[in-house]
Amino acid sequence: MNVLAIDTSVGVSVAILRSSGEVTQSQAIDHGMQGELTAELISKVVTDSGLKIKEITDVVVGVGPGPFTGLRVGLVTAAVFAHAREIPIHGICSLDAIAFDYASPCVVVTDARRKELYWARYEGIRIGEPQVSKPEVIASQFPDAKFVGPGAQLYPDYISGEVMELKAGSLANLFASGSAQLVDVLPMYLRKPDAVEPTIRKSVL
Repeated sequence: MNVLAIDTSVGVSVAILRSSGEVTQSQAIDHGMQGELTAELISKVVTDSGLKIKEITDVVVGVGPGPFTGLRVGLVTAAVFAHAREIPIHGICSLDAIAFDYASPCVVVTDARRKELYWARYEGIRIGEPQVSKPEVIASQFPDAKFVGPGAQLYPDYISGEVMELKAGSLANLFASGSAQLVDVLPMYLRKPDAVEPTIRKSVL
């Protein structure tokens, strides 16, 4: 099994896990650059891994939570790749990859902007569904928790923990472990979009 893993919920991370267990990974933390960088990084990791496109057997994609546009890029790219190759595609909550790396009870937090964090609690596996909340609310709900993830130091007045990157290679390893909580390949937004369709048409007269 040779797995291509893609996550664009926090910047861009792309990896290939070879059947030998070797991981080739490339990533960028540039927010808003998912559209420009994802295909480029896929090409890079395929070349660096020494595999040919036809040797990839599975695609794993992080489904968020994350911002609207960036998250869509990863899911669409993964779906197109899998469709073109006629291989399976598997969805995993992006936060699960961080918890898999930490390997202890924790609350994973990532930046949701608007002075909020995306979060999920883990006790070996994820407990419940991911949420979005103010940092002070999370801190009061889990006063003794170990906070980990890209958002662990964004609001130190409320939450102070271990900053950990979200890595596509961890998604691939989680999938290969057989312990992943697979989900539908649909984006986890957790918020309504900022842009809404107007309810009343404006007169042009």
